[in-house]
Amino acid sequence: MSPRLKISKYVIERLSKIDTNETTGCLYGLMYDSTLLVVGLSLEFFEDEKNTYRQLLLHLPAEIELCGVVKFTGSLSIESKPKEILQNVDITDNPLFIIINNEKDIKAHFLVHDKFEETPFEVLQPEDLWKQFTYVRLNTILPLTCEATMTGVKNIMQNKRKKIASGQVSFHIDGSSVYLFGVDSDVGVTGTSVDTDIGELIDSLNPEQSSKKKKNIINKVEVMPVNLVMKATKDMFSDKLVKTAVKMMTTQRKPAFCISMPLRVDTLALVHRNTKLSELYNVLVEATCRSLKLLESVLLEQLGQEGIGDGAGLRLPETFHYLPQELGHFITRVVPKDIPDESMEKERRILHEQLGLSVQRPIFRRGNAYNFIISKLVNPHEAITVHSLKPDVRVASVRGRYIYYHYMQDNFNDDGWGCAYRSMQTIFSWFRFQGYTSVEVPTHREIQQCLVNIGDKPTSFLGSKQWIGSTEVMFCLETLLGVQSRIIFANTGSELLNYTPELVHHFEKHGSPIMIGGGVLAHTIIGVEYNNITNETRYLILDPHYTGVDDINTVISKGWCGWKNSDFWNKTAHYNLCLPQTKPSI
Repeated sequence: MSPRLKISKYVIERLSKIDTNETTGCLYGLMYDSTLLVVGLSLEFFEDEKNTYRQLLLHLPAEIELCGVVKFTGSLSIESKPKEILQNVDITDNPLFIIINNEKDIKAHFLVHDKFEETPFEVLQPEDLWKQFTYVRLNTILPLTCEATMTGVKNIMQNKRKKIASGQVSFHIDGSSVYLFGVDSDVGVTGTSVDTDIGELIDSLNPEQSSKKKKNIINKVEVMPVNLVMKATKDMFSDKLVKTAVKMMTTQRKPAFCISMPLRVDTLALVHRNTKLSELYNVLVEATCRSLKLLESVLLEQLGQEGIGDGAGLRLPETFHYLPQELGHFITRVVPKDIPDESMEKERRILHEQLGLSVQRPIFRRGNAYNFIISKLVNPHEAITVHSLKPDVRVASVRGRYIYYHYMQDNFNDDGWGCAYRSMQTIFSWFRFQGYTSVEVPTHREIQQCLVNIGDKPTSFLGSKQWIGSTEVMFCLETLLGVQSRIIFANTGSELLNYTPELVHHFEKHGSPIMIGGGVLAHTIIGVEYNNITNETRYLILDPHYTGVDDINTVISKGWCGWKNSDFWNKTAHYNLCLPQTKPSI
């Protein structure tokens, strides 16, 4: 009996938007509760026999595997040719074959007893995906010491994978007393019941969140951190076993033909919350092995370059995780430390094209990497309840992540004068998150120093509490980031309505936050809602005048981040808007 089929809405949306010369692609998914869930896809030209999807699998979270093929065709007729490719599907006995025609109609088929049978499917909404699944993140360090040759690296990395796969490691769930052991230990799980599932453990570690006391949850991604522990003895029950952690090797590499470095294993797995902890051990083993293969490929690529044959110029591999909003799942990249983003454009372009992503903006630069720990509020507008739109209403909003900067943050008192500074910091954070820059968000003093350096302000301005406006924000963005901005002048708050179509166009093309200054107040516009029949406009406002702590419930319920009608603007005040522009890049 073939499994039930669910397809992530992210995949459906990408299939409907992809315009490609490729005729085929790969589908990636995971199995749970007799259900196949398709979470990803890539474009593949199978005729060249490169099978690049095999390498792409290493960049996906563990548990996500090749599950089928998608065919872009003029009709919904089926072919027998994909059967060869479907032989590589191991996740299910019934590989999936999806056909999508020029009108973007989709038909799904399972291969059952060597015949294709059409099957219905359910579209899994993003909110359901995040509620039902969680990510497990393993982050640890393993020492690497070997000869500075390709053979030496291959052998040592293969040995490490064999050691991990043989059950000579255990895993510790951070913040708990739970340890996971291999099947040969006769223990399996300690610190909790063997029948405990992942969702129950997470809820027990975060009781406040599990009781739904927090009404607004911005960070949809749930991540359970895990450590790897090497076994110091074969005695599966010894206290020493569960307390002996991997030791970091920080010794300097010898000038002889030898490599000695600490390898950071940072890897992810995607699992259903109902997954038993006893089943998690093998998942983590697979995740670790995927990470080691990625680390190995980066080391081998460097050793193959001229001048690094003896390992003298070898760079530590760095791991970055990305969660592009178009994908709905993580992609992991490992790159040599301190290699400029500019020198890796070719690799990024290949990845963009393989995943069917736009080549007009960065997605896989270092700045785009997902930050698992952020002290400030990120994208608070995502916690606002979404209402169904009326006919003829168009909504355009900020694209990507940003940090909400406001009065009194970082123990700095700018109450009454720093609103434009905070708005600029929010814009700056957006450019960092989108990968356009690696420059740190400037402080108030650094902003003032910039304006003094370019001659816009006198030296006495430094350290003062003087206001700045949209023009000064434009100067700083250009000087510090090389970002050009467009300035819109509105004589009155009422006149702002005339520029609504231009704001819509800005968010759809550039996606960056807009700084608006009028009178003595500055705000950040992060979205606009426009009825092109009635000309009625609402603005999604991020208010930098908030002086409280970074509590999302307060920020949303009190309207510090929310939709405002056009009467929010002073009808007699003069307004200047700074619209930061982006350039096509990858």
